[in-house]
Amino acid sequence: MKLCLQVEDSAVTAEDDRRRHWRLLWLSSLQAFSDTETQETRWRDRSEPNPHFSFVECMCSYFDDAFLTEENAYGRHYALGYVGSDEVAAVGDFHQLADRYQTPNGDDWDIDGILRDPNWRSVVEAARQAQQRLLPLLTDQAEIAALTQPLQWDERNGAFSADLISSRIVIGDRANR
Repeated sequence: MKLCLQVEDSAVTAEDDRRRHWRLLWLSSLQAFSDTETQETRWRDRSEPNPHFSFVECMCSYFDDAFLTEENAYGRHYALGYVGSDEVAAVGDFHQLADRYQTPNGDDWDIDGILRDPNWRSVVEAARQAQQRLLPLLTDQAEIAALTQPLQWDERNGAFSADLISSRIVIGDRANR
């Protein structure tokens, strides 16, 4: 027996909801790699309170939060029906470059060094190319927005959250909500 939730008059399984959340998280994390405007402004802003706006979180969102650290991670997500073969092909070059990227001098907090690094610029360009290859494959407006627009974050009592349509990403201390 499958657990179903009623959403807007259509039955959605818990697995469908997990798939949707993963896809929105995956696409928004890919957007963050291509977003040089945010990288140049928010990553460099030492007064930025939201930890999401950093190189470290950019990498973490994609590899850790979207469960893409293991070898053949896309094969596993494909087998689950979370991603199609055309989508895997669209992000393949980007994924390999991002996975191999090493920060200058091994310092993940040297934002100026990272942003000046030609190898980082190659990762960013590969993310942009992946975006362009993915866009024609997407039909869901929420997925298109996740891939092309930065997340909008709210802060309340030291916790930061961003909507992923029917899900929320939350980072920080939520004890004092």
